[in-house]
Amino acid sequence: MKKEEILEKTKYYSSWKSDYNYIMSIFSFDLETIAPKAASEEANKAFARIETDYFKVLKSDDYIDYVKEAYLRRDEFPLEYKRLFEMQHRDYERTKNISPELQYEMSLLFGTSYTKWLEAKEKGDYSIYQDTFSKVVDMTRKILSLRGKNKGTLYDICLDDYEPGNNEKILDKFFKEIKEGILPILKKVVLSKVERREDFLEYSVPIPLQEKISNFLLKFNEFDTNRGLLSTTEHPFTTFPSENDIRVTTHYHENMFTSNIYSVIHEGGHAIFGQNIPHKFFTIGLSDNITSAMHETISRFYENYIGRNPHYIKHIYNKVKEICNDIFSDVSFDDFYKGINIAKPTLIRTDSDELTYCIHILIRYELEKDLVNGKISTQGLNLEWNKKYKEYLGITPPSDKEGILQDVHWTGGSFGYFPSYAIGNAYGAMILNRMKEDFDFDKALEDGDLLKIKNWLKNNVFDIAPMNDPNDWILKITGREFTTKDYIDYLNEKYSKLYNF
Repeated sequence: MKKEEILEKTKYYSSWKSDYNYIMSIFSFDLETIAPKAASEEANKAFARIETDYFKVLKSDDYIDYVKEAYLRRDEFPLEYKRLFEMQHRDYERTKNISPELQYEMSLLFGTSYTKWLEAKEKGDYSIYQDTFSKVVDMTRKILSLRGKNKGTLYDICLDDYEPGNNEKILDKFFKEIKEGILPILKKVVLSKVERREDFLEYSVPIPLQEKISNFLLKFNEFDTNRGLLSTTEHPFTTFPSENDIRVTTHYHENMFTSNIYSVIHEGGHAIFGQNIPHKFFTIGLSDNITSAMHETISRFYENYIGRNPHYIKHIYNKVKEICNDIFSDVSFDDFYKGINIAKPTLIRTDSDELTYCIHILIRYELEKDLVNGKISTQGLNLEWNKKYKEYLGITPPSDKEGILQDVHWTGGSFGYFPSYAIGNAYGAMILNRMKEDFDFDKALEDGDLLKIKNWLKNNVFDIAPMNDPNDWILKITGREFTTKDYIDYLNEKYSKLYNF
C-alpha cells in the first residue's frame, strides 16, 4: 500500500466514523432524554443494529489491512497521524476476537440493562435489576477474556482501557493515599462544633427558575450555546456528536436547587473541553482520543476548583437572588457559601461534597474490582454496597434507589470508569497550582473572567490532550509526575478554614 493510499483511506474512514458516531450519539441522546418509555424495546433493538453495522465495517478485511499497514509504517507520517494509527491499532487489538454477532448481543443487552435499571431505580428495588446486571457482568467478563493473554487481572484490562498504563497495583496505592488523606480530615469535620445553615438548601425553587440559572451558568462559564444545548435526563451526562454539536444534560429537583447548579457546572466542564479541542484533531479522527480521567479532570475542575470557590459563588449568589426574587431574601452570602461547602457523609455521589466525594468512588472501586475479578457476584451486592457505606461513611441507604441503583455506569458494562473521577480530582489540583503560577486565579474569578481561565486551559491542557496518554499529559502540563499531595493539601487547607481545626 502506497503512502498516499494510507492517507486516502485515513481520510475516508475518519469521515465515515465521524458520520456514524454522530448518528449513534444522537440516537443514544434521544434514548436517555425524550424517548417514550414504551418504545424502549424497539429503540434498543434499532440501536444495537446500527452499532453492529458500524462494527462490521471495522471487522472488514479492507479496514483491518489498512489499520495494520498504517501502524507498521506510522513513523513515516506526521505526529498526529502516528498517534491516530497507534490508537486505531490499539482499538483493533481490543476487539479483534469479538464477532459482529457477539457485538449485537452485547449492545442489545446493555440497552435492555439501562431500561431495566430505570425501572428498578424508580421503584428502589435492586431485585428487579439483579438478574439483568448478572448478565452484564458475565458479558463483560466474556468480552475481556477474549483479549487473549493478559499478565494481570480482568479488571486490570478495564483500567487500562480507560486510562492506558493503569492497573490494580497503581490504583490500590492511589486509593490508599486518598483514604489515608481524606478520612482524618473528615473525622475532624464531623467532630467540629462549627455550625452553619442548611435549611435554605432545601428551599423550593420552581424548575423554570432553575432553568434560567442553568442557562446563566453555561454562558458565564464560556460554553458556546451556538454549538451546544441543554436538556434533561435521569442521570446527567454530556455527549459529543460532533465538533459543533455538544449536548449537556441535567436533572432538576425542586427542593435541591444546588444539585442542578453543580450538575450543570460539571457537565458544562466536559462540554467546554469538547468545544475547545483544536479543529485539526476533528479532521483526522483524533478528537475523541481523550481518556475519562482527562475529561473528569476538567469537569471536576469547573465543578469544584472553580464552582465552589468563594469568588465564583458570589456570582452564583447574586444571580440566584436576582432570578428567584424573594425565595432567598433571608440568606446572606456567608450563609450561601458555607452552606454550599458543607462537608458531611451523604448517600448520593453526584450530590456529595468535595471532601467525601472520593470516598464514594473508593467504595465503587472496591466493589467493581471484586465483581469483575469474580470474587463477588451480583447476588446481594446491594447489601455489600450498604456495608461499605456504613464502614466508610457511617450511613446506610434507606432503599436501593439511594444505594446501588443511584449510578448509571454499570448498566453498560463501564467497569473501570469510576476511578477516573478520583484521578481527575487529583490531576485538577496539580493543574490549579500550575495555573496559579501564571496569573491570579482568585482575581479572575472575582472579576468573572472565565474566558481567561478557559483560554489558559485551552493553551496548556486541551490542545495537547489528544496526543498524550494521561500520565504524559499531566507531566507536560505541570512538569511533575502524578501525585495525590496537591489534592490532599488543597482539601486540608480548605476544610481546616471552614471548620476551624
